[in-house]
Amino acid sequence: MTGAFLAGIGTRLADRWVNALLLPGLLWTGLLAAGVHLGQAHAFATDHLSAWLQQLAARPAAHAPGTVALAACAILLAGAGAGLLAGALGGLVERLWALPGDRPAAAWLLARRRQRWDTAQRRLKTAILQAARDTGGRDDAADAARVRACQRRRARLGPARPERPTRTGDRFARTTTRIARFNGLDDLALAWPRLWTVLPDQLRTDIATARDTYAATARLAAWGLLHLALTAVWWPAGLIGTAVLATATVRAHAAADVLADLIETACDLHLGDLAERLRLPATSDTTPIGHAITARLRTPASPPARTGTPTPRPEP
Repeated sequence: MTGAFLAGIGTRLADRWVNALLLPGLLWTGLLAAGVHLGQAHAFATDHLSAWLQQLAARPAAHAPGTVALAACAILLAGAGAGLLAGALGGLVERLWALPGDRPAAAWLLARRRQRWDTAQRRLKTAILQAARDTGGRDDAADAARVRACQRRRARLGPARPERPTRTGDRFARTTTRIARFNGLDDLALAWPRLWTVLPDQLRTDIATARDTYAATARLAAWGLLHLALTAVWWPAGLIGTAVLATATVRAHAAADVLADLIETACDLHLGDLAERLRLPATSDTTPIGHAITARLRTPASPPARTGTPTPRPEP
């Protein structure tokens, strides 16, 4: 029974590894080999690629079992290596999405996002004022359509003035701010490992699934960056990389929204459970509970009590 269970887990993990890393890695490796052979000048010369493959297949060594096995192993290792590289790069993408705006490149991007949001906000106010002045006129429908268009444009840039270089970072920053304001939890990173232990199984499963989905979008963005790197040898890879990056960005926004909502739900519903486990006084208001939890977790640990007979100090 236990062996069958472990075998099933191993099969699922292997399937996930193949789908998430190996297959995209093999695709990227194939594009790299094709791009190196075709070059920039003959990017779509499929007849050249076909002739090259036929030439490789016609070599006597290509029919030897050992050569075929070695080639297959080399291709699989190259695909796996590309997959591992994408996984590591995906972790870096997650860190870049959450960067604050205090570094030079991040500060420039934050300033750019704020400039675009401020412009959209001014246009929305102008459209609203124009619609208010034209109340009762013949252009009411056009004014209303203009206001709705300005609202949609501002909403695409974010619900509030940006505070982080990326929209994903803004979403998590708003979650941290909301939890500190309404739940009194000033240090979410400190309290989260303890809060995780008191969450019900279903909520933990939902959060873990949302976290995996968010990580998968970061890996997808990493694949887009790796495809953009192929433009050095084959320019059509830039089109693929751009499309993949755009898809990853859209998916990252949705995944960040779901994950942030679940984190807020966990704090709203189960902060009292954590306070009870920490043996803190219970209140009907969650804000004092959050402050008490933060103070309790920030309290330095007391030194361990001495046991046994102390060693006498030597006489001077």
